[in-house]
Parts: sequence; C-alpha cells; structure tokens
Amino acid sequence: MAEQAHEASAKLEFKSSKLMGGFFRYIPLFLFVLILYLLGHVVISDARSQVSLGVYHLSWVEVLLVVATVLSLIEQMKVSHPGIDNTLEALGMVGMGVLQLILFVLGAAKVSGFSIFNTTEFLVLTFISLAAAVVAVLINARTLRRTIGVGDN
Repeated sequence: MAEQAHEASAKLEFKSSKLMGGFFRYIPLFLFVLILYLLGHVVISDARSQVSLGVYHLSWVEVLLVVATVLSLIEQMKVSHPGIDNTLEALGMVGMGVLQLILFVLGAAKVSGFSIFNTTEFLVLTFISLAAAVVAVLINARTLRRTIGVGDN
C-alpha cells in the first residue's frame, strides 16, 4: 500500500517537473511583469486612467499590481517543494529584484534612457519582487533543512 502511494507520488512529481521543468523554471516570473510594465508604459498614455468593467473601475496600475502579487505567490510555490533544491530558482528571483532596484535607481538618478523606471508604480513592483524573493529564499532554505533533518533520524 505504501509502495503504491510512493509510486503515485513519484508520477505526480514527474508530471509537475515536466510542466515546470527545463529552462522555463529558471526564468523569474517577474521578468514577464517587467515586460508587461514596459509594454503598458509604451501603449497606455495615462496609467492611472480608469476603465469600467460593469460596476468595477480599474486602472492599469491596479491590474499590474494584482498580476505582480499573484505571480510573486506563484514564484514562492516554485521553491516550496520539500526535498528539492530550488536554490537557483530563488537566486534568479533575487537577481530579478536586484535588476529592478538598479533600474529604479538609474531612473531616480535621471540617467538618460531610464526615466521610464522613475515612477511610484515601478518602485512598488520592485518592493513586491524583492519581498517575494526574500520569502522564496527562506522557504527554500527551510524546506531543505526540514528534509535534511528528517533524513537524519
């Protein structure tokens, strides 16, 4: 009975690793948020103008922040599998957060070509990215430590 449960678990793990496997699992999802931010900044003239969807009134900024928050939670789920070393994924998230911070600093310093990143929206996106990256590193470290601790018994 336990052997069948182990086989089912292994099959499920294999399927999930194929879905998020390969090179895609190392790409931070906040790269897509950065691309979405750049496209939105080019296409939409006023990011705070509201669009009505029935009784709901949304702005581009609100939609972007919700997408960023959901993707940050998905990023944390990528590194939360016990027994799997996801350090590279977590470090990729940290690298993406650092890249966003550098882009914001260059924009705030008024470096030519980086003014697009000197906005409150991009600063909030950077905070979300960095917070998610720190939590992802902690989740990965704790799941590895728990796995190593269980194996010591």
